[in-house]
Amino acid sequence: MARTFPSRARSPRPPRPPRPPRSSPFARRAWAVRLALAWLALLGAAHAAPPPAAGDDGDGDGQEPTEPAKPPPQRARVRVPERDGMLLIPGGRFPMGTNNPKTPNERPQRVVTVGAFWLDRTEVTVGAYRACVDAKRCERPQRRSATCTYDLGAPELPVSCVRWSDADTYCKSVNKRLPAEAEWEFAARGPEGWGYPWGTRYPDCKLANTLLRENSGRTCHTRPWPVGSAPANASKYGVLDLSGNVQEWTADWYTERLGSLAPLSGASHTLRGGGWLSTPNQSRAAARDWASALEAGPNVGFRCARDAQRPAPPARPGGAGKPPASRKEH
Repeated sequence: MARTFPSRARSPRPPRPPRPPRSSPFARRAWAVRLALAWLALLGAAHAAPPPAAGDDGDGDGQEPTEPAKPPPQRARVRVPERDGMLLIPGGRFPMGTNNPKTPNERPQRVVTVGAFWLDRTEVTVGAYRACVDAKRCERPQRRSATCTYDLGAPELPVSCVRWSDADTYCKSVNKRLPAEAEWEFAARGPEGWGYPWGTRYPDCKLANTLLRENSGRTCHTRPWPVGSAPANASKYGVLDLSGNVQEWTADWYTERLGSLAPLSGASHTLRGGGWLSTPNQSRAAARDWASALEAGPNVGFRCARDAQRPAPPARPGGAGKPPASRKEH
């Protein structure tokens, strides 16, 4: 006889709670919270990622954040001989230029060898240049402007508004010469080819005198600062202010692309280092600029070099400087 089981009655499902309408205040508040969280996440990512500082990826001249959230470590310094305000740069091989398509005048990057040479620790000051003028070995800067440093009564400022010929004459008068472009870049970048003289950290208002703004929107600097004002703005070998303050004349004629040898003639000379009127991107160690030898702007100054194998004689009027050493490509 088949067994029978009592049937089990199924309890009815409770009805689903009604879904709140999309336009309800709750839905709008939830959506606003999600948007706010997403926006904060984007802001955090933007502040956490430092801007490009290595030179190869520099992008344009726009204003960028003045300080990364976590600055990379500074590069290690090397002690080199110093004499009469000059540092002995040991020379060596380094990657000159970049391969950044946005800065074609820095291309192509090449491995270049430079010999040892002496380089001024700081830019030539108003006081030093005025002494040359007083000795009738140099001409007074011809340009008169409120932003030119010669007449500001501050001898420790870098002299500016000097033509290429003025800079060349001064260096020769003290038995020196203008640095070759490759020498200048090697002193700034070292064999590692770093983006800025001090390493990879993006400059801020205290590190370099460039066209930067504080968080308040106020421009950090409105004129050059006294040479050596930022000890952290030093290259591997201790050379100061190779980024910012004033651009610096070099001995080389300017070319639109880097070549293996410096050209023997041209229409303009190369400027390096950027100045107080230059953006941080224009003040990278690989950045190149140019100007006619007759131009003399408030953003332009210079420093001198000397061959390492030649002893340093006493300064004399009309001293002839040897031509800059050519650079070798590998």
